[in-house]
Amino acid sequence: MKKIILFADTGIDDFIALTYALKNPEVDLLGVVSGYGNIEREKTYRNVEYLLELAGRTDIPVIAGATRPLSGEEPAFFPDIHGIEGLGPINPPIPEERYSNRSNFSKLFDLIKNNRNDVTIVNVGRCTSLATAHYLSPEVMEDVKETYLMGGAFLEPGNATEVAEANFYGDPIAANYVCRHVANLTIVPLNVTRNALLTPGDVHFIDTRSDSPLEELIKPILDYYYEVYQQQEPGIAGTPQHDLAALMAALDIDGLYEYKKREVKVEYEGNFAYGESIADFRPGAGDCFGPTCTRITMKINQDIFVSNVLKILTNDR
Repeated sequence: MKKIILFADTGIDDFIALTYALKNPEVDLLGVVSGYGNIEREKTYRNVEYLLELAGRTDIPVIAGATRPLSGEEPAFFPDIHGIEGLGPINPPIPEERYSNRSNFSKLFDLIKNNRNDVTIVNVGRCTSLATAHYLSPEVMEDVKETYLMGGAFLEPGNATEVAEANFYGDPIAANYVCRHVANLTIVPLNVTRNALLTPGDVHFIDTRSDSPLEELIKPILDYYYEVYQQQEPGIAGTPQHDLAALMAALDIDGLYEYKKREVKVEYEGNFAYGESIADFRPGAGDCFGPTCTRITMKINQDIFVSNVLKILTNDR
């Protein structure tokens, strides 16, 4: 069983990743670090607590993450994609103001110290909170077993700009720091997660097997997400589950991914390539070695992805 701490900015695809983690018997969810990203930090924190309450898992601690990027600039949010409250058509009945002015990384560090060399971090939002944790207590963060990022785009256009993926673009200083300094790092980039699709038929099937208040949110939220994607990319077969794809990489599912190992850096200066993830994929470039070498998922097996997701989310175990 994987002991996972999830770093999220809980919008729609974060919600699906969280639901999957709660339902998968192979996942021991130790805690959730909730930061800004898709929406404001106060709303992401509120959303996590609301979802854990629906799941009957209020025993899982929620830790307040970053409120803005390391540059200090005001972050840009995406209500047109995730809805005003971050969960599409759902309005959680909890005021976001309850979660303002909080920060408690000591709770995160205690979780890691109590599970030394046995914690997997999965970061599916901006890298700010993760970079901050490494800066505040590098000696504790050295005891993290492995780290997974959803972020970047290699050999494919970005979704925030022509070249940059949204998580890396949202704080490229933090993304570059994590990519250059965090050991045992795996990146699951946009060029892979975009193919982690759930079709309307898949979602309908999941809905027919839902048996909890949390699971009953899946269809209305993903139906909303599907309509958003139809406007952005008319004809796309389903909704990309970016964050779920990163979480599933941490579970070592046989045959799900193909990998290459490269050194990765993120452009955090200038205008034209701001937030771009960079690795050497020129002909003749081979796998790298050493502490700054990052494993990158290059290809996903869509059939294995869908089969596994349906198994977990329909209680077919």
